[in-house]
Amino acid sequence: MLSGHDIICISIQDWDDLWTRKQRFMSQLARQGNRVLYVEQQVHILGYIKRLKSHWKRIKLFLDPPRKIDENLYIYNLPIILPFFQMFSWINTINYRLINSALKKQIRNMGFKNPILWTYAPFSDRLVGKLGEKFVIYECVDEFSASKGLVKAETIRSLEEKLIKKSDLVIVTAQNLLDTKRHIARNIHLISNGAEIEHFRMASYDNTIIPEEMEKIKHPIIGFLGSIAYWIDIPLIQKIALSHPEWSIVLIGPVRTDISKIESLKNVHLLGRKDYQKLPGYLKAFDICINPYILDGVAEGCSPIKLYEYLATGKPIVSVDMPEASNFKDLIRIARDNEDFIYQIELSLKEDENMTKLRLKESEKHSWNERFKTEESIIQNLLESKSK
Repeated sequence: MLSGHDIICISIQDWDDLWTRKQRFMSQLARQGNRVLYVEQQVHILGYIKRLKSHWKRIKLFLDPPRKIDENLYIYNLPIILPFFQMFSWINTINYRLINSALKKQIRNMGFKNPILWTYAPFSDRLVGKLGEKFVIYECVDEFSASKGLVKAETIRSLEEKLIKKSDLVIVTAQNLLDTKRHIARNIHLISNGAEIEHFRMASYDNTIIPEEMEKIKHPIIGFLGSIAYWIDIPLIQKIALSHPEWSIVLIGPVRTDISKIESLKNVHLLGRKDYQKLPGYLKAFDICINPYILDGVAEGCSPIKLYEYLATGKPIVSVDMPEASNFKDLIRIARDNEDFIYQIELSLKEDENMTKLRLKESEKHSWNERFKTEESIIQNLLESKSK
């Protein structure tokens, strides 16, 4: 068991964002007796201005000491940085002079000695060798060169390649990421995302309570769970809603993209982010779970957590034809195009109940706990071999 280490986690998510492996793994490591400094996502000045309402505290948070939120677990905000750092590497270099200085001060004050540097940021190679770390882990959870916004693909690829070459261990979450990065890495492993299986399995229990707002929505309910971001195919959701006005389309999660095509449709219900503990009740009301990604570079390198959460409910699932979905082609319906997506929903509404049992059984293999144990074992072995 990994214990007794100081760990600096460079995240690309805030702690209070929808939880993924970043928060789950760091929380588990802290419970095991490691001191963890979780560094929240970098925010540049343009992003700060755009999200002033939610980010206004950041202008001074980096001056404060890390916030202790649990035993051995601390959260830290970086200074506001320059924009375009994912487009021009020289700007990234300037930013990391500031970031390095801020982090050195914090880990010195916390008494961190020879920490493990555990990064999720593909542009963080400038940190390596600057924090007195004994081991560097890079977890690649997306194909960042395919991201939208202030990103230049060749710049991100170059920065990420430098980080991979400097890392003692690289973990990727999808086969496509393994295929494109294995030639660069010294030591690389594929460990997909997972889900809190027992939690989401509650959606299949008779005694799980369906929230009142879901009780008011007519069936069949075609449901989505997750961030409604630029990688979600809004025109596809629009097409589903318009083709079957008798269906209710329910979207649960924060909205982070333009939804003007669907927000006025009477049979589309945008419920926003919900309390994690209550999600099984919402999912219990779903008749079909959908995975409507835009098929591009992001989808090619993505391991959607929602697929594992859906599997744990036992509910019928319809997905676009992305690589990770094909791993479960016998358990979920995979659509060739938008028209076929609607057809697959129609078929799913008539599905044999035996498939529910098969999905529930398959989901047992994909718990976060099992994913963590696999990764922990790899890290332990490498740390032991390095200390010899």
